[in-house]
Amino acid sequence: MVVAFGGTTLVMLGVIGISSRYLDHRPLREYGYRLSGDWWRKFVVGTGLGVLIVAMTTVIAHSTGSLRVTSGTLVPDAALLGWLLVFFAGFVGVALYEEFIYRGSFITNAVEGLTARDISRPVATGVALVASTLAFALIHLPGAIVADANVGLVVVKTGLLGGLFGVAYLRTEELALPMGLHLGVNYALMNIFGIGAAETPGVPSLLTVEHTATGLWSASRGIPLFVAILAGYVIVLLWTRWQNRDRTAQQHNHLTHSRSD
Repeated sequence: MVVAFGGTTLVMLGVIGISSRYLDHRPLREYGYRLSGDWWRKFVVGTGLGVLIVAMTTVIAHSTGSLRVTSGTLVPDAALLGWLLVFFAGFVGVALYEEFIYRGSFITNAVEGLTARDISRPVATGVALVASTLAFALIHLPGAIVADANVGLVVVKTGLLGGLFGVAYLRTEELALPMGLHLGVNYALMNIFGIGAAETPGVPSLLTVEHTATGLWSASRGIPLFVAILAGYVIVLLWTRWQNRDRTAQQHNHLTHSRSD
């Protein structure tokens, strides 16, 4: 799994560079990679929120009898810590290129293309968000089929997550928050709370769990996760609203001081 992550990330970094320079003719920063202190802060917030979503999933699943915790550790030994860092790096790569493809490139180009055809920006943005979310959900179908998972639930899961990442991108106009969310959800599901690791032998995790329910009540692709993701939408909307208000207030204060000077 880690080797696959690393190989795919290297290939996709090349694709991103070629696509932005020779096909899209725009610098990477215009997709949402305007690296700054504020960008990294949003990335950290997003990662924390992603972890929180999976923590809520774990609590809901455990309280409804969908999940049983069998063991866990707060202080990993050197070997476990090493593997956890390797997987973390791998999931950083996944978040980097998937957010570029489905949010940065897809939504940006879709909005520009639709508005160029005299479609209002709000409508174009809504269509772009829905289209990118569907594309993100559909691209995960082959993996679900190979794993013999419930395809319908996988579509709902990835669709909800894709929509969440898209909303985070549109609300901030940067990839920091959706990248952090993507990283936090993936890493927490697999390597912190062990929900994904329980279905993938050999994957290291701080928490070891056993799935005691399938179908709609599955912790990995059922109601416990869906409820937590929906809560994530609310948190993202509230946090970005607070951020935008704070930024507006700072700009107003700066303008006021400038006029007084």
